[in-house]
Order: sequence, then structure tokens, then C-alpha cells
Amino acid sequence: MKTMNRRAFVKTTALAGVAFPSLVRSGLAAPSERVRLGFIGCGGRARQMMPMFHSFADVDIVAVSDVIEPRMDQAAQLVGKGGRPQKPERCVEYERILDRKDIDGVVIATTQHWHGRPYIHACQAGKPIYVEKPLSHTVAEGRQMLRAANKYGVVSMMGTQQRAGPHYQKAVELIRGGRLGKVALVECWNYHNTGARVGRAKDSEPPTGYHWDRWLGPAPLVPFNMSRLNNSWWFDYAGGMMTNWAIHHIDIILWAMNDYSPKSAVCSGGKFVVDDMADTPDTVEASWQFPTWTMHYQYRGFNNFHSVQDRPNNHGICFYGNKATMVLDRFGYEIWNDGSPKEVAEKMGAIPYFDEKNPGKSEQDGPWQRLFVDCVKGTKKPPLTLEESHQGTVCCHLANISYLCARRQVNWDAAKEEITGDQEAAHLLSRPRRKGYELPRV
Repeated sequence: MKTMNRRAFVKTTALAGVAFPSLVRSGLAAPSERVRLGFIGCGGRARQMMPMFHSFADVDIVAVSDVIEPRMDQAAQLVGKGGRPQKPERCVEYERILDRKDIDGVVIATTQHWHGRPYIHACQAGKPIYVEKPLSHTVAEGRQMLRAANKYGVVSMMGTQQRAGPHYQKAVELIRGGRLGKVALVECWNYHNTGARVGRAKDSEPPTGYHWDRWLGPAPLVPFNMSRLNNSWWFDYAGGMMTNWAIHHIDIILWAMNDYSPKSAVCSGGKFVVDDMADTPDTVEASWQFPTWTMHYQYRGFNNFHSVQDRPNNHGICFYGNKATMVLDRFGYEIWNDGSPKEVAEKMGAIPYFDEKNPGKSEQDGPWQRLFVDCVKGTKKPPLTLEESHQGTVCCHLANISYLCARRQVNWDAAKEEITGDQEAAHLLSRPRRKGYELPRV
């Protein structure tokens, strides 16, 4: 493979609605055409993606890294299965993966607070990067990651795999083409009963093979607690449902509306029902004001009532236009013309599962990962810029900052990437990092 092709991609933005390559290739690719990947992070999401990447005949998973060694054992077992078993190198220190000259790209699927440091190190090593959503843990970290990608010219994609869905691409085409008319309001939601989430485990000594100090990394030093490993629900390690799921909706909405710069954000709600140790809310009402439209997100983590009764899924997006209204989710979309709210004017279903033997993933998984492989090989281009992924993540961070600042509105200067008139909120655009876990200089 030619590294000069990879370095050129960061300067190019592909058109929306790219055509995705074939997902099945017969036989093994020639050694010169193979992509050798290393996984940084071997948690649940990483182990969902490994069978996808491993199913590609031209991909080898040659190294895995995690600070919880049993996860590496599980990852190695996954890669060791099937008709093409492999035995990846196991290493607690992800830096060993980046030092290997024979590795063509990395997949970063760590906890969210660990995205920035290995990402920048991977840029410095010249490795193409697939990074799980959200891009960053803070706005400042995300900007530093963009600087690194631009400086070192690496291919990078964020794991917002919904963009791979043909029905999402068609929906965006229709919205941008005026099918709904003027869209002034977009709502999105997640409803499901999360129960106790992380529970209430007691502090203890880390089990054998759990490198706790390194797992905490830049976060505050606290005693080991098994509940903290369910990291999505802790602000120190993630951003709750806002960065875990809403980012998918927001990515599609900003793409469809072709507008990435809110003027303000406000987020209310709280932890009202769920009884656990974590600190992120189980109830969220968030709004972002753009110059000519409003985006709204609702999360209920304690029941599963669906607002759109004829599409009883626990997630979705609704675009309200003055000509028509569209409801869009991972199972397809439906459009109602204004004046005929009881009759579906047109609809499109979702593509089937990429691999029904790998349950739990979204219907768009597989094609998105395949696209990254082809970007590494130099045969495809990323369908969006890293800046767009950053701006979608910024919207999530702004909502969480509002929530943490007594649920008050924060005003956003997108051009300067600053919160105006609120020093407390502006301070949360970054976070203190423990010594030894600072972001690399770019």
C-alpha cells in the first residue's frame, strides 16, 4: 500500500451519499493489498466490530490492546475463530501497536475519556484511524485531535455508522432537496428503561490483570470500583446518553440541515429515577438554537413509551417541514404531506443486518467499517470531514455543559469556539488531566 495516498485524503471531502463498496470478497487478497489493523480498546463495542473487520478477506487483526487483560483474552478468542483464525499480539500499552511498522491502521474503541491521547499518538505515527463516537471527551480535546490529523495528514473516520445506511442517505438527499419544505424544528429521542445502570458496587482491590491507574488515565484518581467500568454513565469518563447515543442523531441532523453552528444550547433534566452510583441524568430535555431552526433531544431512561406510535422504536428523528414531515430511524423513514397527516406519502425501509450472526449492532454496521478499510487502501475517500464529526460532538458537549452549570443556557461563538458571557461554563470546554496523561503537543 502507498502511504502517500492515505495522507492525501484528509484534504478531500467526498460528496454526501457515497456509494459503498461490496461487503463480500471472494478468497484472500494478495499480501500487498492486505490491511493489518490494531485495536486500541477491547471492550463491548470493540468486540462487536472485530468480527466485522475480520470478515473482510483483505483484513488482518494483528494486535489488540486493553488495560483490562481479560478483555484482550476475549478479543483474541474472537479473532481466533472462523475459517481464518488469527493470533493477535496482546499488549497493555497501546504505544507498542503504534511502534509497529507493519500495522496499516488502528481502531480506537476505548472509554471516551481515553480517545484523545492515543488518537494524537496515532496521528504522529502516521496510522489511519477509526475512532468510536464521540470524537472527544471535551471541546478542547477535539480541537487538538483535529490539529493532529491535519498536521500529520492521516485518514480518520468517526464511528457514526448510520451514515452508511442508504435510507439515511436518501433522507438527507430529500431534505436538502426541499421535499419537506422549510424545516424549522427537528426533534430526536431515545426511550428505554435502563434499570439500575451501573449499580452500587463497593470499592475493592482491582482483580488480577486490571491496570486501574492506567484505566483512569487523565481522570481523577479514585479507588477501584467495578461499577465505574460501565463508563458511559459517568461524566469523568464519558457524557451519558448525550455522547453515547444522541451523537448519532445529531450527526444525521446536522448533515441533513447542512448547518453545524448552533448559537446556544440548554439542557434540563436530572437523575430522578435510576438508583445507582453514576452521575449522568436519566431524564434529559436539550435544545440547540440555530439561526433559522431549532434542534431538540429527549431522553427517558426509565420507561419505553414511544411518541410516534406507528414506529414503535426506542429511538428516532422527526423533521418538521412546512410541506411535509419525516420520521427517520434505523429501520427506515416515512413522510407525511402537510394536510394529510393520516396517510404516509412515501417511505423507505432499512437495509438488512450486515451479519445476523453478530447481534446487538445497528443495521448500518459493516458498510461503515468496510469504507474505512478502503480509505486505508486508497480506493475510497471519507464521506465527511473530521471537522463535521467534531462539530456534532461539540453539540453534545455544549448540552452537557449546560446541564452541569445549573441547567442554564450557554451561548456559543462557533467561529471562535468559545462560550460567551459565562466563565464557569467556558471552563468546562476543557478538563484537568492527571500528570503523565496530558495530551501530546501538536
